[in-house]
Amino acid sequence: MGKVSRTIMMEAPVEDVFMYYARPEHVAGHFPKESKMKVIPIKITEGWGVGTVMRIIGEFGGRTMQWDSITCQVTKNKKIVSKALNGPFKKNVITVNFEEINDTTKVTFEADYILPNFIIGIIIDRMHVRKQVINGMDSSLQEVKKSVEEKHKETVKEEITVESKN
Repeated sequence: MGKVSRTIMMEAPVEDVFMYYARPEHVAGHFPKESKMKVIPIKITEGWGVGTVMRIIGEFGGRTMQWDSITCQVTKNKKIVSKALNGPFKKNVITVNFEEINDTTKVTFEADYILPNFIIGIIIDRMHVRKQVINGMDSSLQEVKKSVEEKHKETVKEEITVESKN
């Protein structure tokens, strides 16, 4: 029903961008304020890897929604996949792909979801939900880009300052 994908380039090493996304509480704070997104750790595995369960709470389409999401695939510096275990969606799979290009990182954020009530779900998706998903992804990617790039610039600046003292 709904498959939305957005891509952005980030001026930071793939390792830094991947680690930012590997901690989902970082990303939750970068969705639009009106979504009131919260991510609550339920079960944390080593390195926030496969098997980590997070409770997602937010307002979407004027409704408060909640579901538990499990990290089901992690390929270091390449891919993170999570899927909903319960909640309002028949299907909700989030995939974030990372591709190193020179000293930058290409990030592709994909949401693959199916709303309940087939016909009604399609109508609601086309009228409202899809736009919210796209806006949320765009906003999140821009905010993560800003945070990751600022942190990377500070790290580079510190390295240059340390080198100049010797």
